[in-house]
Amino acid sequence: MDPISLSIIILAHWLLNQPVAPGEDSYLVFTVFNPTQAYLFNMTITINSSLIKPIYYVNSSSNYCQIPVVPPEGNSSCIVYVQVDPNTPMGIYQVPITVNYTEVNITTSIKPLITYQTISIPVTTLVTTTLYNGEPIITGVKTVPVTIQIPTVMGSIPSISTSQTSESVNTNVSVPILGYTGFEATAMIGTPDNVVQALPNSYVPLTIYLTNYGNTPVYNVTVTLLSTPPQINIINTTQHLPALPPGQPVPLTFYAYVPSYISQGNYTLELRVDYFTGVDDVINATLIVPQEPIVYVQSVATNPPEVFQGYPMAQLILSIVNIGSGMAYDAELFINGTGVSPLISMPLILGAIPPGQPIQLTVPISLPSNSGNYTMSITVTYDGGSITRYYQLNVRPKANLAIVSISYPQPPNPSLSNLGAMLSTITSPTLSPGASKVPITITIMNEGPVEAKNIMVAISTGQVIQPHVSSSNPLSALTASQAFIGDLKPGQEINVTFLVDVDSNARPGNYPLVLTFVWNQTGSLYPLSESVTTYVTVKPAPNVLLWVVLILIIIVVIIGIIAAIRRRRLGNNNRGFQVNNTNQGSGNYQGRLVYYEVLCGGDDRCVEVELV
Repeated sequence: MDPISLSIIILAHWLLNQPVAPGEDSYLVFTVFNPTQAYLFNMTITINSSLIKPIYYVNSSSNYCQIPVVPPEGNSSCIVYVQVDPNTPMGIYQVPITVNYTEVNITTSIKPLITYQTISIPVTTLVTTTLYNGEPIITGVKTVPVTIQIPTVMGSIPSISTSQTSESVNTNVSVPILGYTGFEATAMIGTPDNVVQALPNSYVPLTIYLTNYGNTPVYNVTVTLLSTPPQINIINTTQHLPALPPGQPVPLTFYAYVPSYISQGNYTLELRVDYFTGVDDVINATLIVPQEPIVYVQSVATNPPEVFQGYPMAQLILSIVNIGSGMAYDAELFINGTGVSPLISMPLILGAIPPGQPIQLTVPISLPSNSGNYTMSITVTYDGGSITRYYQLNVRPKANLAIVSISYPQPPNPSLSNLGAMLSTITSPTLSPGASKVPITITIMNEGPVEAKNIMVAISTGQVIQPHVSSSNPLSALTASQAFIGDLKPGQEINVTFLVDVDSNARPGNYPLVLTFVWNQTGSLYPLSESVTTYVTVKPAPNVLLWVVLILIIIVVIIGIIAAIRRRRLGNNNRGFQVNNTNQGSGNYQGRLVYYEVLCGGDDRCVEVELV
């Protein structure tokens, strides 16, 4: 009977809202819609089809789906757990059912609504007693409350009358069976995390990847290995899965004993897949025993791409791929070269290399100190073969910044001949203990074959010699030890001057100065650097004041000696004598006393003066 012609409408659908496949167990929901004003009591639904076999009815101990009541203009549902016939093709089927229920119609009429009011009324009565002879006598009175009810009409109430009829109808409901299942399998020797080699007389795991390519999950899955190659003896033949979702390979691991060598090739495993309840498929799984692996060093590069002389190290970037059809087991890497050596121990264990999956390796290597081309051999060994690739490493030359000369003022040797130089140290400091702002001029030459660009030079000193920092500008300490000298072409020189202070407690001797050069070079991703050590000599400065005092003393002594000599000469030459002349001629002559005095000047010349 068409459900539209009934006074009720019945629809069926699967509880989980997913496709149900033939042979699957699932929950089928019947929903009853009541468009009438009657109550439908004790409804039962019975499935009359071998296509869908009820297993049990939810919330019912009978062999039918039971709904206690369907209210007017309402709906109710019941659930039955069923099994779909495994031989049923996909499609939408009309499943016959029988529906039994009791239809109850309710009729109402209006009656007056009467209520009762309870009232208590006091009543006076006589109190009597009975004498011994049985005669009553009055002894007094008493008041006793008496309760009465007074009816009152408050309104009206409906009067309900019912009529019921039993109904039993047969109809069809549409049940979709649109799910399908299918299985495919592949096998490998090993586990998903570890591929192993099937060596003779060894126990190995055998993993089967089972895939459900259907559109609905399958439940209660049991996989049984029916046959295997003679080179493999299966230890456990059965594995169980609670469920197998569609489209997702699920690994099942068996264990096998390998009595003898398994040659390379493809082998077939036969297995049976049991699922749902009593449904099974027999399928084949291909077991691939690796064929000959072919390992190839696909590419070799360095990081950085351009390697320059002076780099402490670089990275060798390798891409290794197995282009064969079999697994390469026990693979190891060896790297050798003249002037170039890996910074990690060799060999490097690679393990198993699967086909078609490149392996990227980064190996740190040391670099030679000289530029040029260096040949490196890269060898990969594995079970069944080896491969060697040669790589030409080009170490490009770098600029060579060298110190050609270094000059700085030194204290003069203390002597009278260096008196002028000694006096000049008062205003021009020299590299001596306690000196400040001593200029050190360094001549730098690029002795390399390439140009150095954007050269920054930094001077490093010890505690004795420090870069000069002006007290009026403390921030100059950040740049006092650095200087930017620009670019230097091959063979070009440049001077750079640093001002330094010398510790007042410095001892005379040679002290190192370390110059660190940092520059850019065409083709280099990173700045290049180089450190050069030179030495300067700290000498004690002469005590100029002491020498001035000493010279003044010498001058005074000299003056004293000259004065003494002069007095001595005066003692020998300043003699007085008297000359008496006798007048023998016509003139008259008188006798005279004549004195001679010698006067000496600053030029050591003396003049004899006659005094009369």
